[in-house]
Amino acid sequence: MNATTAYLGRPALARGEHLIDTARIREDILDRNADHPRRAAIGKALANLPGTRRYAAPYEMVTAPDRPAAQRKTDVLATLLPAAEKAARQAIAEAGLSPGDIDCVIVSSATGDMMPGLDVHLQQQLPLRPDVRRRPMTQLACAGGAHVLIMAEEHLARYPEDTVLVVVGEFLSSLYQDARTALEDQIYKALWGDLTAAAIVSARPHPASPSLRIDRALEYTIPGTLHRYRKETDERGDHFASTRDSLKSVSDLAPVLLGWLDRNTDRPLDFGILHPGGPAILTRLGQALGVDEAFLAHSRDVLAEEGNLGGPTIFSVLDRTHGTPPAHGDQGLIFGLGPGVTFGALLVTWTDPAHRPTCS
Repeated sequence: MNATTAYLGRPALARGEHLIDTARIREDILDRNADHPRRAAIGKALANLPGTRRYAAPYEMVTAPDRPAAQRKTDVLATLLPAAEKAARQAIAEAGLSPGDIDCVIVSSATGDMMPGLDVHLQQQLPLRPDVRRRPMTQLACAGGAHVLIMAEEHLARYPEDTVLVVVGEFLSSLYQDARTALEDQIYKALWGDLTAAAIVSARPHPASPSLRIDRALEYTIPGTLHRYRKETDERGDHFASTRDSLKSVSDLAPVLLGWLDRNTDRPLDFGILHPGGPAILTRLGQALGVDEAFLAHSRDVLAEEGNLGGPTIFSVLDRTHGTPPAHGDQGLIFGLGPGVTFGALLVTWTDPAHRPTCS
């Protein structure tokens, strides 16, 4: 097996331009559900989601009750495509490259499913070379961020001289539907945010800025969990659904994740780049890993200030990690959990080109 090492550079982010206070979302939902039999429970649940959310569209557009399914899809693509192009151009430029230097593009978007796909749009618009290898994935959702990195590392093991562009974008606020009124539906309305992210992965670390070295990777799907998280479609468009069994997912996956970590590292983890899901899921994941709040801090901050951004969330967490960087050689965990229930995990090492070994 090729022992190529992959390095992940700092991501470029195209964040939602509209910052919405969750207090506004909560009051609006309560106003729209004045006669709901569980109105008190809805208010209590939403009060546990303080902070702000980042939307790619104005709040009034996101919550408009009469947008048909076709209009919702049009609005998603009109927002997601330029955001993906913007993030991709920035990631390429900051790596000191041009679009023609990209040998493989890997994309993930559960809300931007279209034909031709996001990968082809980027190939045409950037433009990338006609012979660029394309790897589109549209059904990973919240696990997409981790899985594109796993796929990038696998590609580099086969083609170590290549440069890989990964792009993950979600317009989760587009799943808002007034007609969906269950408690879980109301929580998702206050949880989602929008983000598109891009990054460069190659077999060479960036010569002038820190990068993450990918050391190990794990993919796992919990058997019998198809029903826990899913995207459904009706005459109003797409929406997200889940069951209460979804709360069992962290405890179900913990033995597999911990066993894998035990086999592949002989020291405690120093930092985490974790998809937060929701406050309870992040807390349970921290407890399973046996880590403190500092380990979860960037993931919690993204959840509080931007929301659950789906697959791109880990890239916002990574961007914050670059703002307060670990020490050279520190070991961390990238983790993404999505429908299936499937998860991707990567054991990574912080690599800083400014580090100078001390002489003994």
